[in-house]
Amino acid sequence: MIKKTEVLERLKTISLFKDFIDDINRLNKVINYLKFEKYKSGSIIINEGELGNKLFILHSGTVRILKKTLNNDKYTVTLLSDKNNIFFGEIALIDSDKRSATVAAETDCIVFSFDRNNFIQLCEVDSLMAYKITLQIAKKISISLRKMNEDVVTLFEALVNEVKGY
Repeated sequence: MIKKTEVLERLKTISLFKDFIDDINRLNKVINYLKFEKYKSGSIIINEGELGNKLFILHSGTVRILKKTLNNDKYTVTLLSDKNNIFFGEIALIDSDKRSATVAAETDCIVFSFDRNNFIQLCEVDSLMAYKITLQIAKKISISLRKMNEDVVTLFEALVNEVKGY
C-alpha cells in the first residue's frame, strides 16, 4: 500500500496542483477522492474512442501514448515515465466524451485515478480549488491546441510544396 505522505509528495510534483503545493489541507481533499490502480506491462489504461470519465496521475512506471491512423493502425506518439510528473485523461473531468488516444502501460504502472463525479463533488466543496485545477487543464489544452495548429500549418506547407514540385 502506498503511504499518504508519498501520495502527497507526488501530487506536489503534478502541474495540475501547482497552486496548492503548500496547502496540505487542500491536497488531502484530493487524496480522499483518488483511487489507486495497478496496471501490468502491456495493459491498456485508456482506449482511444471509448468514453472517458477519469483523469490519471502516473505514480510509477512508463506509459506509451498511441494514436490510430486512418487505417486503424496504431503508432506511438510518445513514451512518458513517472519522472515526467504526468497526468493524462484530464479532459474527462470536463467532458465525458470519447478518448482521443490510447494509453498503454509500457512497464508495470501504478496510477491514481480521479473520476469526473468526484471532481464535481470537489468543485462543490472547494470552488477555488476547482477553479485553479480547471485553469491548469485549460492551459494544457491551449498548449496542445497551439501545437496542433502549428502542425497543421507545417503539413499544409509540405503538401503545397509537394504539389508545386519543390
